[in-house]
Amino acid sequence: MIFPGWQSAVDFTVLSVALYALLVWARQARVLRIALVVAGLHAAALAARQFDLIITSWVLDGAAVISVVLLVVLFQGELRQALIRLDNVTRLWTQPAAVMGPRFQPLAEAAFALARTGLGALIVLVRNEPVSELVRDGVALDAEVSTELLIALFQKSSPLHDGAAVAEKGRITRAGVILPLTERVDVPGHFGTRHRAAMGLAERSDALVIAVSEERGAVTLFQERSAQEFPDAVELVAALRRLHARPAAGVTARIRRSLTANPGFKLAALALAALFLGISVRPGGNTVRTFNIPVEFRNVPAGMQITRQSADHFEVQLRGSVWIMEGMGFPRLVARFDLTGAKEGLLTVPLERQNLDLPPGVRLDRASPATVTVRLAPRSR
Repeated sequence: MIFPGWQSAVDFTVLSVALYALLVWARQARVLRIALVVAGLHAAALAARQFDLIITSWVLDGAAVISVVLLVVLFQGELRQALIRLDNVTRLWTQPAAVMGPRFQPLAEAAFALARTGLGALIVLVRNEPVSELVRDGVALDAEVSTELLIALFQKSSPLHDGAAVAEKGRITRAGVILPLTERVDVPGHFGTRHRAAMGLAERSDALVIAVSEERGAVTLFQERSAQEFPDAVELVAALRRLHARPAAGVTARIRRSLTANPGFKLAALALAALFLGISVRPGGNTVRTFNIPVEFRNVPAGMQITRQSADHFEVQLRGSVWIMEGMGFPRLVARFDLTGAKEGLLTVPLERQNLDLPPGVRLDRASPATVTVRLAPRSR
């Protein structure tokens, strides 16, 4: 087996989850290709170590580290947003419902009033996740949500009409805010810059974004990667209430949703984890180390005792790649023998790889002595 033992199963699971989280964040931050390049550099460095190409592995590792540093420096906002989302995911229950309360009606009425007069608009409804790290510019406000205020903000004569208004906890907190544009290629042809900005923010957060088309007079609600046009304010208010006050999901539902979301990324993470571990634990290598290890007997039958054993230590020679042999250290290497079901008398057992609980990628070359003989006798009263 490539991944024997529960330790390797845990390693594989942890690595798969970490790679999945990296892929999901990379897609949201629009750096998926860079993330895959980093993963490829790391895999190539592992393969170079397997063939004892030390200088090559150093170069590839250095390139991977530089790429990670560039990601951290250039995408600090996206990283902070990912940590905020992680905090929300770890909660068992969502926040209390409907923090906007009755303020959905003024939002909807303002959107359709602007649409009727041929004025464009962008209105952001913040839910659980802050959007301050994803938007820029704008003017700070602290005004109660009202139809009149929103209509005034998006008049042509208003200096804030080109940006978005941000509504949070029943108040307009900022206006004239610039939203990030989407980089999706499957955008409808009639969507302009305003709609691309609404899509960009909705994809990166759990905010709801209302876009009012200046040319078509249409009102569209964006939520995550979906968009829906509404014919009137009544239906828009109903949708806002439903989405904004989504009931808290139970633990079972959350687990089920997590397991079924992004199946393609999950398969990719599993494949990359298998590739990394497969390269890491490739058997063989040119490094050989000798250890003097103690003997341990387990599950000695009840009422029996070991009266004699031919050896209490083994001298073993282990082989593996240089980075595994130097990195592992083997601090608790013990030759363990299971005596379950053993009978009275002499018992000779060979020392094999499974007796040593070796990590993947390390093999037993030689053992001296090759076997151990024990005598089992009834325990004296």
